[in-house]
Amino acid sequence: MTKPHCSEPASADAEIASRITNALVVKNINVRTLSDETGISYPTLRRSLKGGRSLTFSEFGRIAESIGVHPSALLPEALARDVA
Repeated sequence: MTKPHCSEPASADAEIASRITNALVVKNINVRTLSDETGISYPTLRRSLKGGRSLTFSEFGRIAESIGVHPSALLPEALARDVA
């Protein structure tokens, strides 16, 4: 996930992964399709969504674009306020 601010809890990555996963369910998109659409390898994307790896900003942006949401919709509230 994106790197949280120093004052943000480390759980930000897990919340972002959860929001992405929920959006995939709502949009009826599987991780393999998201991998193909974003150019992020399936193992890397899967590891990121399971919390074992942070997404780069570029990856995060490609995911948001692919699932058709504004990137701030995938951020925890505290981080979304910082970028709004």
